[in-house]
Formats: sequence, structure tokens, C-alpha cells
Amino acid sequence: MEKIAIISDVNAGLDYVKKDYGIPTLRSMIHFNDEHYIDGIEIKADEFYEKVKENIVKGIIPHTSAPTVGEAMELIESLIQQGYTDVIMYSISYNLSSIGEMVENLSREYEGSIRIHVVNTKTATYLQGYLAVVAKEMVQEGKTVDEILKYTDYLIENSHAYFVVDDLSFLVKNGRLSKTAGNIGGLFKIKPVLEMTKDGKIVACKKIRTHKKAVEKCIQLIIDETAQSKRVKIFVFHTCREKDAYDIKAYLEEKIKSAEEIEVHMVTPAVGAHIGCGILGIGYYILEK
Repeated sequence: MEKIAIISDVNAGLDYVKKDYGIPTLRSMIHFNDEHYIDGIEIKADEFYEKVKENIVKGIIPHTSAPTVGEAMELIESLIQQGYTDVIMYSISYNLSSIGEMVENLSREYEGSIRIHVVNTKTATYLQGYLAVVAKEMVQEGKTVDEILKYTDYLIENSHAYFVVDDLSFLVKNGRLSKTAGNIGGLFKIKPVLEMTKDGKIVACKKIRTHKKAVEKCIQLIIDETAQSKRVKIFVFHTCREKDAYDIKAYLEEKIKSAEEIEVHMVTPAVGAHIGCGILGIGYYILEK
């Protein structure tokens, strides 16, 4: 009989949901030059974004380091000791971090002890975390590994996300956006609408002159793409723009009648280190076409 554990990484933003779903999390380190913090334990989002504001005037942009193989092995071995037969990891996009591939590479090491299934969510933030939460709820309902993987794969295939950044230098410096796209934004003061592509990359999809117009375009793209859906789950994300995020939520509640509860989430530091302050983003999962 299967006994299934669900795990994720700190990029999923599970530290900032109201309910503790009991999903073990591999944690990244946040670095401000010589200062080092474990995301979610030694530094939380509010404190992190204050430090970002303090350090940006000094030209210091934070960076991250992924969890180690040893930390992943320690977690897997604890699951084996608890009698789990299977572990499903909902990983940040493989195109944004090596965390998922690192765990996937451990599957042979533990062959015969536990079955390791790694899902490349092709996304990040609570769009990633939501998949882990859905999977956890399915475990509690008695669903099998195959049923869980099939449904979350469906959600991944029927999702999309867009966001607008104030400062492209974070994405460029940390290698999450090409220097060419970053330079265009800097030279011409463009506020591009960025999208999370189907293969989990961040690209500039629309080049718009003002932040306000970029956010409006982001909202319209979401409205258009979900127009034919019977049920859709929508998330609004922000860094240091909570009021704007709730204004977007209220607007979308009026415009998208098929939306179940629209949730607002702050972006966790491990992701915020790559995108900076002032982010507004919207993502969705089509629950029923």
C-alpha cells in the first residue's frame, strides 16, 4: 500500500499561507554580500524586502544558493524512517533553479527504499506551492501517486502567469532574464510584461512604456485567457505592493465570474532576490474548461 509524502522547496511560498499543510520544504540561503540567511527561518519576507531597499542604494543585489544534496538526503531519509513508500516533490521550474533535478538525481540512490517522483512545476511562488497543496489534499483523500501526478500535470498544462517588475537589474544579474532584454528596458525606460513560458522560462512578451499600462496589459491578458473557462483559480502576487495587489484582486473578481476565491500572496525571499521590490504578478490554473 502506498504511503505518500509531498515535499517542495522554499520558492513555493508555503511559509506565507494561513494554514500549515505539513509539507516539508528544502530551503535556500539568501546572501547580502557577507550576510547569510536561511529563507523562512532566519529571515522572513517583510524583513527581507526592507534589507533589499537598504542595500540597493549601496549597489548590493542579493543572491541565493540552493539547498544542498546533503539536506535533500536528510529529508528523504527521514521520510523513509517514517514509513513512506513514495515522495512527490513539487519543484521550482528547472529553468530557474537546479533544485528539482538535484532531488531527481537521488532516485537511484534510494531505489528499493522509497520511490522519488519530482514534478517540474515550470513555475515558482505560490503557483508552485498551490500544486503541492492540491497534491497534499489528494493524499488525504486517499488518491494514488498516479492520480495525483495526472491531475497536477493537467493543472501545469492549463496555467499561465504574467508579471511586471520595477527594476530589471535583479533578473538580469541573477541570470533569470537575458541581458539583451534587460538592456532594452533600461535604455528606453520600458516596463515589459514578463511571462512564465510553458517550459518555465521568464521572457519579455510585451514592451510597454509605463508601469501602469504594463499592469493593465497583464490584467487584460489574464481576463482574455480565462474567458472561456468554467472554473479558474487565480493568484495575485506582489513584493511591497500589497494595496495594488488587493485592488487587482477586487477588479478581477468583478471581471472573471468563473474565478474561485482569488488569493493574494507575497513573494518569498528566495524568489524576491531575483525580481526585487515593486513586483505585481497574476497567474492562474484552469480547474475546469
